[in-house]
Amino acid sequence: MTAVVGLVVLATAACGDGGAGTTTPSATPTPTATATPSPGESATASPTAPRPTATGTPEPTAGLGDFTPPGTELTAEPVDGRLTVVAVRTGEHDDYDRVVYELAGEGLPGWRVGWVDQAVDDPSGEVVPVEGDGILQVWITGTAYPHDSGHDEFAQDLHPDDGDVEQVTRPLTFEGMTQSFIGVDDGPRPVRVLLLQDPVRVVVDVADDA
Repeated sequence: MTAVVGLVVLATAACGDGGAGTTTPSATPTPTATATPSPGESATASPTAPRPTATGTPEPTAGLGDFTPPGTELTAEPVDGRLTVVAVRTGEHDDYDRVVYELAGEGLPGWRVGWVDQAVDDPSGEVVPVEGDGILQVWITGTAYPHDSGHDEFAQDLHPDDGDVEQVTRPLTFEGMTQSFIGVDDGPRPVRVLLLQDPVRVVVDVADDA
């Protein structure tokens, strides 16, 4: 059994169309969960180059709570967040696919995650082409431009070779919010969002198509 030590903050939401749930992350830094990655885990920040977390801490894969049905937006508020997304990676697991947004800077991020009909770039209003039948919009809040956080923003799309995630668009920051889209084969699906620390990560799990 995988050993998990530390704190995992889960985003919860009310079930049903149009409902929303909010979880406020703790402002007190704590050790993150530590676990042995499953055989399907891919710790890559790009399609070609492996990039583990800054501390080499893998994301946990068990005991993480329930998925929220499609039609519900998962939300959490930032706590003194001034962070930049410095890495994005994907992993295929039993029953779900995972996208990890790793951040560097100060405080803790929030998020708004939900399925959309089109990937519309903010603030331009232009439709972004995203591979996949379902599009999951990920807003990470409490973020900062690189010149404010002192960290370079991850600057490429991902196109995973395995799993049901077809594409993850590069994170783009505007006025304290960072937008990314996850294109999924045969979406929408149930979703789960986790907040991990040391390093700070927003983890988006997308359930396999039943």
